Amino acid sequence: MLLVSLTFAALVAGRTTAAPPVETAPPVQSEAPVESAAVAATSPRTAWQPTVAEKHWTTIVLHHSATEQGDVASIDAVHRGKRDPSGKAWLGIGYHFVVGNGRKMADGEVQPTFRWQQQLAGAHAGQRDYNENGIGICVIGNFDEAAPTARQMTAVRDLIKTLAARHAIPRERIVRHQDVTATACPGRLFPWDQAVSGVPGTTKGS
Repeated sequence: MLLVSLTFAALVAGRTTAAPPVETAPPVQSEAPVESAAVAATSPRTAWQPTVAEKHWTTIVLHHSATEQGDVASIDAVHRGKRDPSGKAWLGIGYHFVVGNGRKMADGEVQPTFRWQQQLAGAHAGQRDYNENGIGICVIGNFDEAAPTARQMTAVRDLIKTLAARHAIPRERIVRHQDVTATACPGRLFPWDQAVSGVPGTTKGS
């Protein structure tokens, strides 16, 4: 009986003196900086590459949306309700690129549309030559009321410079919508000289 009592006491003592389990710290995660969508979108990236071979574009036409907000989907919905002079419905959004202002798209974000991805003619200029051979860029905003954001201008300059270099388009062939048809687009407050500042011209000193 004495032996059993001693054994039981030893077991109890062992349980009470055993060290508690040690809680291990969670693994440390990397804190590498993450590039924001707006910043990433202002640099030439594979997203600007079409899904088919690029055609030969000879001009770039710049527009504003004349709205406070918008994105590819909202413009596409509006344009699908339009018809050409022959009565044929538009395929969808008439532009090749859209540049966001932070409302529905990130500020400075550049989104290519199906027309760019498939290298299709545009429906944006009101002139056949500029529709068929011109890259249409729409910047979200009404620039008769307020100027574009700084990020939008950085993105527009970058996009125009990239496309102009890729297709050997001189500054003289980069135009505003108002330069080819009767409209105020892209608005009186759009800083045009800034938009084309990175593209050389064909005339001496330009």
